[in-house]
Amino acid sequence: MRKSTRIAVAAAAASALVLPLAACASGDSGAADGQVEINFFHRWPNEPKNSYYSDLVAEFEKENPDIKVNVESVLNDAYKDKVKVVAGSANAPDVLFTWSGSFVDELVSNDALMDLGPWLEEDAEFADSFYPSQLTAFEVDGVQYGLPVGMQSKLFFYNKDVFDELGLDVPTTWDEFIEVLDAIQDSGQTPIEYGAQEQWTIAHYVGTLNQRVVDPEVFQADQDPATGEFTDPGYVEALERFQELSGYMNEDLTAVGHEIARNAWIAGEAPIMYMQSAEVGYLGDVQFEYGTFNFPGVDGGKGDPDELTGAPEGFAISKTTKHPEEAQRFLEFLLSKDNGIAYAERAGELSPVKDAVQEADVPEISKELAQGIIDASAMTTWLDNAYDPQIVQAYLAETQLMLSGQQTPEGVMAAVQEAAQRVRDAS
Repeated sequence: MRKSTRIAVAAAAASALVLPLAACASGDSGAADGQVEINFFHRWPNEPKNSYYSDLVAEFEKENPDIKVNVESVLNDAYKDKVKVVAGSANAPDVLFTWSGSFVDELVSNDALMDLGPWLEEDAEFADSFYPSQLTAFEVDGVQYGLPVGMQSKLFFYNKDVFDELGLDVPTTWDEFIEVLDAIQDSGQTPIEYGAQEQWTIAHYVGTLNQRVVDPEVFQADQDPATGEFTDPGYVEALERFQELSGYMNEDLTAVGHEIARNAWIAGEAPIMYMQSAEVGYLGDVQFEYGTFNFPGVDGGKGDPDELTGAPEGFAISKTTKHPEEAQRFLEFLLSKDNGIAYAERAGELSPVKDAVQEADVPEISKELAQGIIDASAMTTWLDNAYDPQIVQAYLAETQLMLSGQQTPEGVMAAVQEAAQRVRDAS
């Protein structure tokens, strides 16, 4: 696999970014004599997951007094940049978070991750504890480089009280969806709450619309850096559909963050929001009954309308770790069934460990969401995990401009096609 140009660019900032993890590795962290230190890097400095992992680390250290775990965490975008600098270096964290798709591909292409296959062959019971579809998402060229911690899907969450009040049914087609949105708008309400300040939210909308509209063979071929062209007219149509939806969303959406939008939805400011299944854990203050529905099929679209957008996320072990056995012991602890149940109960996540969510004390909707992922015939990977980073950057930045009225669907795709050409030339 080729080296990513994004790594080369990010390396220029390595000296600034490596410092915190290098400090962890220095040994000045309160470790007792004879203890092995391992470094754990994840992307959840916020609640409820920050406390969950802090408590989990404390429990692990209590059960394994010979191991000291140093923890660092930063939020999504900072994590993406930082981990790609430190992964594979002498200062790499022993255990690190990773997304599936192109993110893990890129880490593997830079020789940053350990092959977990030999370990899992020896510990077949642990390997078999995961749903197979969630495990294989971390394979690259048939080699297992990561293990799943959470199943993820993307759905429209809707306020059942508003739907009942207006006599609305859950839409399954695009025309039905527009009729629902018109009815809500006619009632004086903003139909869809959305925050496009963070570009990853754009990826979820556009990636799903691409899957719904574009021919499946073309859609798949364009995910290969060596063949991706993005010239199919369906890509422009998908953006036009997104533009159409934006007319039913809150004003100034490109200046609104996702968390602020979610809080507005919780407060009842709009009845519909496109959210991840993992966000159920943040909805404890909702004062209305809510449900979910899949992204409606697009009339005339060539993709399967029953596909579910989403992909698992998980953990990997650095190839440069000096303590592979201790890192494996820690990772097996994190991903045990007992902790999968706790993850569902405390963090609202959907554990990929078999039956963990079903046995957890969680709302029925969490069990429904988990079963929907397990039963899905196919999953559409997040756009920002499906394509080369150069293509992703062009896609999201230009689409963000489109949402603010500064770009057209055709202009977005022209920029994407230029980025795809650069990627093909470098392949």
